[in-house]
Amino acid sequence: DDANLLPPRWGGSGSSRSCLFRRLASFGLALSAIAVVSVGFGDDRHLRRRTSEALPEGGCSVTPSVAAPPNIKPVFAASYPGSGARMTWNLIEALTGIVTGSDWNANGWGKQVVSVKTHFPHPHGHKLDWDDEIDRAFVVVRNPVKAIPSFHNFLFEFQYQLENHSLRAPVDEWIRWRDSPEGFAAEVAQWRKHIEYYLDKYPMDKRLVVSYEDITSEPTGPSVSKEMVRFFAQSPGVNPISEESAPCVWGTVVNYKSGKQYNTRKPLNPLLKYVGSYPIWPGSKRKGDKDRPLTQRQIDDVVQMLQEVKIKARDMGDEKVRHLMQRYINEVRQVPADPRTVADLPPPTMVPPEIVQQALRDQQEEGANRHIYTAKETMEANGGQPMAWTADGTVQAAG
Repeated sequence: DDANLLPPRWGGSGSSRSCLFRRLASFGLALSAIAVVSVGFGDDRHLRRRTSEALPEGGCSVTPSVAAPPNIKPVFAASYPGSGARMTWNLIEALTGIVTGSDWNANGWGKQVVSVKTHFPHPHGHKLDWDDEIDRAFVVVRNPVKAIPSFHNFLFEFQYQLENHSLRAPVDEWIRWRDSPEGFAAEVAQWRKHIEYYLDKYPMDKRLVVSYEDITSEPTGPSVSKEMVRFFAQSPGVNPISEESAPCVWGTVVNYKSGKQYNTRKPLNPLLKYVGSYPIWPGSKRKGDKDRPLTQRQIDDVVQMLQEVKIKARDMGDEKVRHLMQRYINEVRQVPADPRTVADLPPPTMVPPEIVQQALRDQQEEGANRHIYTAKETMEANGGQPMAWTADGTVQAAG
């Protein structure tokens, strides 16, 4: 009965938004905590740091993250929503071997983490009570014409009680939200506020700004992973994997779907969605139209905002951020303008689009069959050892 598929509508209140991101943080980071609590060693081995390691024949072993040492001093892992936070925390854990946390403290580790994932000062972020104790920041930036639609997809999925990263909003839904008071223009301002907050708060020697595009790109991802190793190695209590092995870890965590990397892992069992906290999450499986049209006015507004951030970075002497903003400006200028507005759309209805109803049916059917494998189960399946992705792409026990 499709009437049972009707969800509560997205209300847009501050409390609803906070609830949404608490749910998102809890979903991901609760899984992240599985590795620490479920390995089940009889002694204190579960408290020892075990980082990823290179294998003699090539490839690398990516092991579960563990509790931080007592002298750890976390950094912020900051990003505007829709900029790969889930992927980033898995990459950080794989490179450092230490569990990450979030501004909502979803996994309960508090300050005993290598990094604190946060969207603050975005309204869906949360300012820590101990914010002033963190004096460094790792900041991931994504082109706003990509990050904002991705964020809207989160809102759309929550609105219809869909799984995260399962379905893109239909274009009509995008346009209605885009042109609403809390839509695209408001989020462009939030995107700017987010990056400028970290530029202002942390000096250049206390921050590392990287782009989502560079982390996920095959030509640049390995070098970004090396930058990350150097940055996190400066944190007390952190001994990350060697720079030479970082590209292999990047290929395992981020680039496993390309089929071109020597350490690319084989596809997961289709029922195996997550493997404890192993940083081998399947990438976003969102279905649906990727078209996210913008009017010429909206394109011009984004370019103007990026120009102003570029000038700010130039005045601060931050050539890296200045070049990144110019790159985004060039990309946004290539976006074709679309004249469609809300006035051109059919009237909205209270019945979810058919694509949503089908996604909910699929989700209900899949939920009855899916098993989420814990880190312990995965290790048991591999002879008690973490998985290793070898030079020829085969899976074997790391030991």
